[in-house]
Amino acid sequence: MAKNKSQVGYSQRQSKKNLPHNNKPKNIDGMVAISDRFALLNRLITRDLNNNTNTPTFSLYSKDDITTYLANPYKYEKQLRKAVIYINGASPHFRRLIQYFAGLSDLSYVVSPYRVDPKHINNKSVARNYRKVLNVMSAMSVKTQFPKILTVCLREDTFYGTMWVTNDNITVQQLPSEYCAISTIEGNVLNVTFDFSYFDARKSLLEYYPAEFKTKYAIYEKNKTSRWIELDSPTSFAIKCNNDILDYSIPPFAGILREIYDIEDYKQLKLTKTALENYAMLVMDLPMDDDGNWLMDFDKAKEFWGNLDAVLPEEVGSVLSPMNIHKISFERSNTGDTDTIADAEQNLFTAAGVSSLLFNNEKASANALSLSIKADQAITYGIVKSIEDVINRFVQSQSYGKNFKVTFLDVSPYNRKEAGDAYLKACQYGIPMVSYYCASQGLGQAEMDSMNFLENEILDVKSTFIPLQSSNTQSNVVKGDGGNPGKELTELTDSGEQSQEQGSDWG
Repeated sequence: MAKNKSQVGYSQRQSKKNLPHNNKPKNIDGMVAISDRFALLNRLITRDLNNNTNTPTFSLYSKDDITTYLANPYKYEKQLRKAVIYINGASPHFRRLIQYFAGLSDLSYVVSPYRVDPKHINNKSVARNYRKVLNVMSAMSVKTQFPKILTVCLREDTFYGTMWVTNDNITVQQLPSEYCAISTIEGNVLNVTFDFSYFDARKSLLEYYPAEFKTKYAIYEKNKTSRWIELDSPTSFAIKCNNDILDYSIPPFAGILREIYDIEDYKQLKLTKTALENYAMLVMDLPMDDDGNWLMDFDKAKEFWGNLDAVLPEEVGSVLSPMNIHKISFERSNTGDTDTIADAEQNLFTAAGVSSLLFNNEKASANALSLSIKADQAITYGIVKSIEDVINRFVQSQSYGKNFKVTFLDVSPYNRKEAGDAYLKACQYGIPMVSYYCASQGLGQAEMDSMNFLENEILDVKSTFIPLQSSNTQSNVVKGDGGNPGKELTELTDSGEQSQEQGSDWG
C-alpha cells in the first residue's frame, strides 16, 4: 500500500503498540503492517448495537418533489440521492433495472506485463512479482466486492470508498456520500476529499475507519475552518458513472422517477375501477298513473323495499324510485381495452433507454434483445473501466506491481459464449490469449495453472478419465448425424427464429 512516510510510520507505531510481544507486525509483499484491530478484518465491526444512536430516516417523496429536484440537480443533490435510494427499495421496477445493469459484467480480468522489454528481463523476478499481483487481486475479492460498487454508481452516480489493507485481505469500505466530494484527479482516478466535521457528533465511529481518518481528524480539530481534507491515494478513491460531470452527482436513472410514480397512479386507478365494477344497484319502480297518483300504497311499497334491502350483500345497493334510472358509463367505446399499466411500464423502460423486451415483453425477438443488451453493456463497462483504473493505480504503487496491469474483459453472462469463442479462435491462430479465454469462462489466472497442476500432476485426470465411446471419439461419423449443426439464436433472422419455434428446417 503506497503511503507517505509519515503515515507509514504512524501505522507501524500503532501496530507495535497494540500487538502483543509474541506477535510482532510483519511487512509482507510490500504492504505496511497495521494494528490487531485491522488484522481481524474478516470480522470488521460496522456498528455497536448496544450503543447505537444513529437510525436511518426515510421520507415519502411526491412526484412534484421529484420534478423540483430534477429542475436543479446541483442544489438538490442530497435530496435526489435520498429519493433514488427510497425508490430503489419501494419500486421493484427500479430495483430490477439497477440489478440488470450491475449484472452486465462478470468482472473477469487478466493480469499482464506492463512497460517491459521481453529481451531484457529477469524471468524469475517477473514470475515472483506476477504471483504477488495475483495474490493482491485475490485479496480484493473482486467478484464479490466490486458488484456493490457498480450498484451504487448505477443508483446514485458516485461511489466514495477507502481500502482496509492487511497482509492477506483488502476490503473496500463505502464512505458517506453526503460528506464526500471530488476535487482532484490522480492517475486518471478521482480522489476523495472528506468533510471531517462528520465525526464531530460521531467520534465513536472513528474506530470503524482506517487510521488515516483519526490522524486527519486531529488535524481538523486544530483548525476547524479546514474541514475538507483530501484522503490519501491510492487507498481512497471515487468512481463516477457520469464522469463527465464532476461538480455534483446526478443518478443515471433519475429521469425515470416520474414514470415510476405514473405506474403507481395507474395501479390505483385500475384498483378503483375494479372495485366500482364489483358493485351493483337494484331499483324498485313505484308505478304512477297519468295523473301522478301512486298505483300502490306507498307504505306498503317501502315495506317491500325494506325486506329486499335487508337480504342484499354489501356490494349490492337498492333504491325505491318513482322514476326510471339509466346507467351512464364512462368506459371506452372501442372494443379493445387498453392496459394502461402495461403501457406505463413500457414507457418506464423506454425512458430508461433500455428495451422493454428484457422485462417480460410478449414480443421478444432474440436478435433485437441481443443488440439491446450489447448497447446496455457498454454503459456498465464504462464504470468497470474506472474500477480498472483504481486497481491499477493501487497495484502499480507497489514495488512489485509497477510493471503489471489489470485488464477487465467486456464479458457478461449474456455474451460469455461469444467472447469465449473469439478468444479460443485467437488462441488457435497462435495469439497468446489463453488467459483471456480462461478468464472469460470464469477461470482466473490465480486458479488456471493451479487447477492444471492439480488435474495433471496430482489427480492424473488425463490417464484416469477415459471418454465414453461416441461419434465424437470415433473416426467415422455415425450415419445420419452429419449436416449443418445449426445456428445460435443471435445468428438467426426473425423468420429463422419463427421456423425454429415451429420445428421446421432452418439453417
